[in-house]
Amino acid sequence: MATARRERYRKQTREEAKAVALAQLSESGTAGISVNAIAKAMGMTGPALYRYFASRDELLTELITDTYRDLAETLARAVADATPADRFRALALALRDWAKRQPDRYLLIYGTPVPGYHAPPETTEIAAGLMRTIVDACATVGGDGAGAGGAGGSGAAMSGGQPLTELEAALARHLEGAGPWVAGEEPGGELKGRALRTWTRLHGVISLDVQGQFTGMGFDPSVLFEAEIDALVRGG
Repeated sequence: MATARRERYRKQTREEAKAVALAQLSESGTAGISVNAIAKAMGMTGPALYRYFASRDELLTELITDTYRDLAETLARAVADATPADRFRALALALRDWAKRQPDRYLLIYGTPVPGYHAPPETTEIAAGLMRTIVDACATVGGDGAGAGGAGGSGAAMSGGQPLTELEAALARHLEGAGPWVAGEEPGGELKGRALRTWTRLHGVISLDVQGQFTGMGFDPSVLFEAEIDALVRGG
């Protein structure tokens, strides 16, 4: 019974510390996260909190893995609730909605790297699972179905129903020999290229939007994002 109480208290303390760290993240960015400052906000001493997190990096790892898992679960739900034809659009919209609702967490995993921090393998594994969802959604658009870069084949013949350009084919060949960054069965080079270019284009719009780079330009970023989704669906 006493052990169970201690475990509950430990879990509660760790969760409270992460909540305070997220508030610090919102106020000052990753550079503002301090174990001693978190302890002070919680009415604890720094050494006392270090019994729950051995270092700032351990705390950052918890925040990053929690964030990746939350995003992965959000995208998985969006895809699961959509018809096959709508999965890509559902995923893209869910990604932007998630980022707009919690921009600080978005920038924690997709913003400027934290100086001196090295992510452990577990975060890479979660990110690979996230990319699996992206790859599977991309397999439904912008290509020639299972024959266009599906798992196990090079698929370097078609893109958006059109022959690959020389540079697209070169990227597909390059990715065939690149290291694995997708969980599960490795997709072909064309599909990996399509997923990678899709991921970067979506994040390009989202990152600029989240950081306020469109402010004062007089247009609605959501319209731009929808247009980018449409172009990707058409294989453009």
